[in-house]
Amino acid sequence: MLLARKSSGRRALAGLLAALALWPPASAASAATVTPTLTATAPAPEPVTAEAAWAFLDEHVTAQLAELRIPGAAAAVVTDDGHVVARGYGVADVKSGRPVSAERTVFAPASVVKLVTATAVMQLVERGRIDLDADVNDYLTDFKVADAYPGRPVTTAHLLTHTAGFAAGDYGTGAASPEQALPLGEYLAGHQPRRIRPPGTRAVYSNYGMGLAGHLVELRSGMPFHRYVAEHVFRPLGMSHSSVAQPEPRHIAAALAPGHRLAGDRQVPVTGALYGHMPPHGAGFRSTATDMAAFMRAHLTGGGPILRPESVRLMQGRRFGNAEGTPGMGYGFQEYSRNGRRLVVHRGNIPGYFAILALVPDRGIGIYASYNGSGVGGPESVWKLVNAFADRFAPAAPPAATPSGPLPDPARYAGNYRPAQAADTDDLGRLAGLTGAVTVSAGGGGTLTTTGAVTHGTPETRHWTQVSPGLFQEKGGYRRLSFGEDGLLAGENPIGPLERLSWHQSPPVQLGLLGGALAVLLLSALGWPVASAVRRIRGRTVKAPRLAALPGWATAVLAVASAGTVVATFADQSNLTAFFLGGSPLLTAVHTLPVLAAVTTCATLAATALAWRRRWWSLAGRVHHTGVALAAVAYLAVAASYNLLG
Repeated sequence: MLLARKSSGRRALAGLLAALALWPPASAASAATVTPTLTATAPAPEPVTAEAAWAFLDEHVTAQLAELRIPGAAAAVVTDDGHVVARGYGVADVKSGRPVSAERTVFAPASVVKLVTATAVMQLVERGRIDLDADVNDYLTDFKVADAYPGRPVTTAHLLTHTAGFAAGDYGTGAASPEQALPLGEYLAGHQPRRIRPPGTRAVYSNYGMGLAGHLVELRSGMPFHRYVAEHVFRPLGMSHSSVAQPEPRHIAAALAPGHRLAGDRQVPVTGALYGHMPPHGAGFRSTATDMAAFMRAHLTGGGPILRPESVRLMQGRRFGNAEGTPGMGYGFQEYSRNGRRLVVHRGNIPGYFAILALVPDRGIGIYASYNGSGVGGPESVWKLVNAFADRFAPAAPPAATPSGPLPDPARYAGNYRPAQAADTDDLGRLAGLTGAVTVSAGGGGTLTTTGAVTHGTPETRHWTQVSPGLFQEKGGYRRLSFGEDGLLAGENPIGPLERLSWHQSPPVQLGLLGGALAVLLLSALGWPVASAVRRIRGRTVKAPRLAALPGWATAVLAVASAGTVVATFADQSNLTAFFLGGSPLLTAVHTLPVLAAVTTCATLAATALAWRRRWWSLAGRVHHTGVALAAVAYLAVAASYNLLG
């Protein structure tokens, strides 16, 4: 999951030229203790009968398709005592009108396959072929993970908990066809990201890390990943319509529901993002709702025929957390809390598709849903379905806490925060940090207010009460935020922490700087030719070499065009596919125009310096050239910080 971060593309269109907003100030702090208490007894859960499950799916999935404008979906509810309810909704293919079947319609659940990958790894752990705590370089043959932190090797446990410390990046991870997909080991060897922090220090989503875990399965089993999974996971569970092979088997390809995106009022098929170079992280995964129900049942019943109970406990238990009191990571599974009750989940999202799998271990129940359209904010809507499921079949009283004694002044945590994954990203995906930032402001009575995507779902404003030093609970709710001394904000997403920004890194400042710089450059790009024409008509001469002003005008044009290509890229969802595939004429322009603008900016700075020294043009002309040069430098500085330059 740009991921994560991929559904925020439309917001970037307006965000790039937004006006400067106020940054809430921080203030001093005091000291703290707290005595937590629980609320009253939770309501009794409704029994998960077949009738109740049918009614739940019919009500909620049908409403989602209408509200989000998605063509179709398939969903399943399972229990550990054998109940399985699965049903299809809407159409698999808008063009043909083929209805969705839970048993036969194949979807692309994307990153949900990470649970399959983790399951395969744990099978080899059971057989003594993989040691979770061993250096992965002990197993790698054709390449090695860079020894960036001597004495602190990357282990398999780090890969399964997203704590290996790799830089992020999704550019070019997809393939337009199965034939263009590179072998897993070859791709991993040639595209190893930087190691940007010691392993085991922070959980931040890493597709490369899970791809590497899948490669260990290949090396330690002696089988290609797709074949190992087919023989040791899918076949024992009877998952006959599931595959990670590229190309997929014919019967699976024939049953695949095309992905769709909205183009105005029309549903347009999405093509080109169905394959990739790292199948263990999600590319190429195909499955049906009933197949995934079988997978869920295995994990609800101690592993069924594919795992031992102790391996299931390791996968579903908490293995790492960015902060105490907030959700953490298992091996593959991510913790999630609803009303204070613990769930383990994983979701997936690629252009045209999204899905989620959620288990409630202490209730022995689970839900899975997969969709064949991006719709209107579709990928984030899965949390509404999971929350409604937990509220109905696994309710619990929201935890409450009564602080006692002095607590730190919450104003010390005020400021702007951005997703750590965006900061870790080495490609254009870093722009998600510009539009996905969270603002934290202090209120009265030891409270905080957050604005933005600080929890799963749609960005919104939430209010929080401090319950212990640095730990805040949602007012009237169950969610928690933890502020670390290192500036890390851990919340509901165990692999999506946020980090505090300095004043000059904050999106309001940078957006204001961009807006001002682009206004100067746009007016200059349009006005320069007009001013030159007016001077010629009036017969006025300018004391300067004839082409001295050309670099400044070219800089203004190139910078404005550069910003325009970025806006155009994120304004159209179809460009997301090109991003995964590694390029398009528009994306080439996105990366080329800032470089050209940097070259002409150097020439503009030189011309401006000469103009002041030799008194070229009028005073107003020299001031104008200086303004263009400074505006270009400001634009390029922000562009460079978001990987647009180079």
